[in-house]
Amino acid sequence: MNEMTRRTVLTRGTMAAAAAHLGATAVQAAGEAPRHSSGKFKAIDAAMLKAVNDRSVAGAVAMAATPKGMVYEGLFGKANPQTGATMRSDAVFWLLSMTKAITATACMQLVEQGRIKLDDDASKYLPQLAAPKVLVGFDANGQPQLRPAKNTIKVHHLLTHTSGYTYANWSDVIARYETATGLPHIATCQNAAFNVPLEFEPGERWQYGISMDWTGKLSTNSRVRSTMGLFLRNQHRARTAWPLRRQRILGRTAQLLLLDRSSS
Repeated sequence: MNEMTRRTVLTRGTMAAAAAHLGATAVQAAGEAPRHSSGKFKAIDAAMLKAVNDRSVAGAVAMAATPKGMVYEGLFGKANPQTGATMRSDAVFWLLSMTKAITATACMQLVEQGRIKLDDDASKYLPQLAAPKVLVGFDANGQPQLRPAKNTIKVHHLLTHTSGYTYANWSDVIARYETATGLPHIATCQNAAFNVPLEFEPGERWQYGISMDWTGKLSTNSRVRSTMGLFLRNQHRARTAWPLRRQRILGRTAQLLLLDRSSS
């Protein structure tokens, strides 16, 4: 970009949303002049409003820019449906899976340093992965049926989402397993969430899941910790990756909500 830097684009706006039970109309942040008055953007406004009004999202910030500057910015819905806080242009949203790039970098640093190998058994560094089990189904009473995995989980399986671990978000059987066993979802950030079984044999196929979450644990392991791994581990004391510890940012943090399509 020329006159407009990437930092400006990233700080001025993003597209983000959180699901909730609400019906809301487009709102503008307090004290700001509208930035999307041109009729050419009515289709974008309509699409965003529809998402809010049909409760697909609680709120959203949308923006578009050219090398000459910002050409569109729309604010819709609520940043926090419980408190009624409206969306604002500088709202802070969860990074979520964008941290996977940082985590993968930490692991690849270890590979470059010769401290681990991609073909190593992951259990060499994470004993919890020594005897994974595969979910094969449920009995007549709805209880999950498991069997020992035939293959071992390699480090490269974790990095390439081929370990057999998946996300309940996109897996009916894992979602059912969590319901049947009371296992917390990975989004709760509880270690107990890692006790989920595999959905398929390691190396059998690709499916997005908690493999990179396991990679994060590997990269922060005290025996093989990389420079980036130290960064990951120490962020509980840092303020850059934990904005909820900063009151200035906390006041503009959008609430994280999960979409329940089974609810009215």
